[in-house]
Amino acid sequence: MSHLNLALSYAAQGWPVFPCRSHEEIDPDTGEILAPKTPKTSNGFKGATKMERIIRKWWEERYPDAAIGLPTGSATGFFVLDVDNKPGGANGFEWLDEMVAEHGPLPKTARVVSPNGGEHIYFKYVPGTRNRGALGAGVDIRSEGGYVLAAGSVMGGGREYKWLDDTREIADAPAWLLDLLLAKSAPERTTYDLKPVTNNAYVDAAVNKELADLASTPMGGRNNALNDAAFALGTFVGAGALSESEARALLQDVARGWGRDWVRCAKTIENGLKAGMAQPRSIPESTVVTQDNTRLVDITRMIANGLAKGRVETMQNNALPAAIDAANDSSEPESVDLEAENDNEPQGAIVATAFKWIDPKTLPRREFAYGKHLIRKYVSVTVSPGGLGKTSLSIAEALAMISGKPLLGTKPQRRLNVWVFNAEDPRDEMERRIMAACIRYNLKPEDIEGHLFLDSGREQELVVAVEDKKAGVRMQQPIVEAIVEQITRYKIDVMIVDPFVSTHGVNENDNGAIDKVAKLWAQIADKTNCAIDIVHHLRKVSDREATVEDARGAVSLIGAARSVRVLNRMSSDQAKEAGLNEADRFGYFSVAYGKSNLSPLSHALDWRHLDSVALGNGQGLAQPQDHAPVVAQWKWPTAEEMIEELTSEQREAIRGAVNGGTYKQAPQAKDWVGKAVAYALDLDLEDETEKRRVVAVVKALTKEGMLKKVEDRDPIQRKVTTFMRAA
Repeated sequence: MSHLNLALSYAAQGWPVFPCRSHEEIDPDTGEILAPKTPKTSNGFKGATKMERIIRKWWEERYPDAAIGLPTGSATGFFVLDVDNKPGGANGFEWLDEMVAEHGPLPKTARVVSPNGGEHIYFKYVPGTRNRGALGAGVDIRSEGGYVLAAGSVMGGGREYKWLDDTREIADAPAWLLDLLLAKSAPERTTYDLKPVTNNAYVDAAVNKELADLASTPMGGRNNALNDAAFALGTFVGAGALSESEARALLQDVARGWGRDWVRCAKTIENGLKAGMAQPRSIPESTVVTQDNTRLVDITRMIANGLAKGRVETMQNNALPAAIDAANDSSEPESVDLEAENDNEPQGAIVATAFKWIDPKTLPRREFAYGKHLIRKYVSVTVSPGGLGKTSLSIAEALAMISGKPLLGTKPQRRLNVWVFNAEDPRDEMERRIMAACIRYNLKPEDIEGHLFLDSGREQELVVAVEDKKAGVRMQQPIVEAIVEQITRYKIDVMIVDPFVSTHGVNENDNGAIDKVAKLWAQIADKTNCAIDIVHHLRKVSDREATVEDARGAVSLIGAARSVRVLNRMSSDQAKEAGLNEADRFGYFSVAYGKSNLSPLSHALDWRHLDSVALGNGQGLAQPQDHAPVVAQWKWPTAEEMIEELTSEQREAIRGAVNGGTYKQAPQAKDWVGKAVAYALDLDLEDETEKRRVVAVVKALTKEGMLKKVEDRDPIQRKVTTFMRAA
């Protein structure tokens, strides 16, 4: 049957249809690669229709080879359990077999076999079920907000969607499936507070997989993929395992990495998050069991033994002078071998070493490799939430150190050798980011080669310690020796390890185990005279500024570090203070130093900005070039800078406008001075961004004394009032 007749037959039974791509296409206007199965209609599945005239126009005139899309949910009266079995991917049938073994067989219902060997299992639509990804490994739900390709659709290469058998009746979904899909009744809430989650490994792995799959989505299917990923992350927000702001920021970071105006994706993200939060995910209990391998001992006996040994040693030390005196008084002197006596001094597991005076002028100075954070012989820690830009920051700092140039405002004393070991990202992604930074900072091969060393955990593991059930923490001797050997051979000055969790295989909540791993890294730094910066993740925090106390897992790592810094995304209030757009703030982050939250002023922090740099690796419109994020220095705008941006004409206009009326300082006042400034600068106070600009300019002018308070008689109220006047 032709696609036209097939589409008409589905419309005749009451199912609206719309055309979808049967193979990959390239948009002739933009060069965008449009993936198979994506809608040809501009409004996607929302353009589905049952009108014969439109269906004929589509399949007779415009898209005769188009596959047939069916919107799922209320439009057709069914939803679909989408079971995938793609080569090299997850096998959804394994999940389905487990569910059937636990709950019993599925009812007999219509099924469609996909070209890849998967199945679409049809059930009657139930209000409240929505399009949802990752119900299980390789299993999705297509319901309200989604669509499927109809049986009979032929894809590129002749691959076809086929009915599994003659069954066309659609059955009710089993109760256990609906329990997974429908939100449990609960009081409505507008905020989602984080709860203590003991299975961070599950949450992190699931979130990272969603983001990785989203980032690799080809053009043409990105909006649907973004909605699915937002829904998935929203289920974690609803469960209290992830903050809403972090979920939103992670999704926006991926959208920004596509090199497109990610602000346009905001609505998709918000809709997906909202739907996901309404259906909180059930977080399974952690299967990691903390093993306490501490041997029970008699503490009293240990202390008693120590006291006894101390008394014996004291007696021996006191006996030595007495023996010397006795020998001197004897008529037959006996020699006393002092060295022999010293050789016999008992040596315990711990020895107290007497301090001797040192000329302070002879003490070696601390060797700062870069700024005040990276110090030779010490471990430093950079703590950051996911997706903020910590990897790009490490790359920019590494390039500054190896080139000897002040790329971020800090110039090293000399060119350094830096080893960047990223345990998460593949080499080609790191190379994209490095070369994007080189383009941004106009670096040449001679600035890089011979000084930068790059490795990925995808190629070799950097696990220095593992947990042995019998022996406790066991150091990986070959790995440790290899790290020390490489640092020594290539004269590495600074090593950047990202992230810490990938360098060990111990329970990250075990203080004792983490302490051993942290001290091992400190020993490596000390013995090799190298500065080591370890990148560490934050716990899930709510919408507040993070501190070092929010570092994930045990606190031992923070305690072992010489310097700790925390990265925080710019808040909404900070964006307003800086005069930035709310949407733009996600590309800015601060760097705060110290092991405690000193609550520094915004302008006192070190600020960084993420730029998107084109790599120039595209081949015409068919294969658009890649973009990669690059960290750049960003200075908090000062009052002087804001005023310097004003032209002399603008300053005169402000002076005339302010002095020509009776304006007050408070923004809440009906005759706020900002109205005069907005008029002079031709800014619209109804526009939030332009209003923030006016507020910033008023503050700057007031601070610099160009706007002053004066006491004058109010002509309306007929009393002395405080007004603003321009100097």
